[in-house]
Amino acid sequence: MTSPPARTNESRPRTITALATACLLLAVAGCSNAPETATPTLQAPVTVPGPGSPPGSSTGAPSGTTELAYLDAAALKGAVQQWADATAGTKVNDQDALRGQLPAAEKWLEGITVVPAKCGLYGIGSLKDQLDQAAMAAAVLPPEAGGDLTVASYRDRDALVADVAAQQHLDASCGKYTVSADGQKITSTLSRLDATSSATYTSASMLESVNGKAKTRNVSVRAIDGHMMMTATRTVKGTVEEATALALADVESMLGILRGIEPAAAAAP
Repeated sequence: MTSPPARTNESRPRTITALATACLLLAVAGCSNAPETATPTLQAPVTVPGPGSPPGSSTGAPSGTTELAYLDAAALKGAVQQWADATAGTKVNDQDALRGQLPAAEKWLEGITVVPAKCGLYGIGSLKDQLDQAAMAAAVLPPEAGGDLTVASYRDRDALVADVAAQQHLDASCGKYTVSADGQKITSTLSRLDATSSATYTSASMLESVNGKAKTRNVSVRAIDGHMMMTATRTVKGTVEEATALALADVESMLGILRGIEPAAAAAP
């Protein structure tokens, strides 16, 4: 998941960035407020099967693959750490570490202004709520790699589906917005990309942020399988296609690790 585009002061601890990547509603201004109107619905063709739906019932699902089960925080940390070990310098933040960063994040969020307001950042209470309903872990790649991976394991799959529905609504209504912070104004534009993974559900987007003459582009790939949602983000350093391929590879390698966990090791929902 991308870091909030307003994060322009590189002296801020990278742990705050890791917290931002751990938010479950992804892509719009880092962590975005769900609208207070009627509950949005998932729109075809990117739909998530409801509870009880057979594996493989949605586009992109691997044939004969069992959907991923819920993992508790300890098991999830181990899985994400295994993924992180493949790249030297990758930092992992588990559930406890993310909770510990909430006070610093609260202070940082106080100075953020987003237009339109509905595309704004989550308040600290919402971050706490997200951490309460899902076991989470975030891995931040070293600066030269330019990316991160967030994995959330939902005990209640209905909550996962609701989060994705809210995000799809925001993806459609917050294609362009501005973020003001630290005396700077950043204009961000979100665009959808094509991506397919072996997960039940896959979506991808690119966030382009402009701050004066500086421009950054980040590709984000979201994948959902069973009780798991993961988001891999890569900074575009060459072509968008190359960054998308890297993010998809990150997702696939994480899926491989999760599928390799014995069912007995997964906590029962």
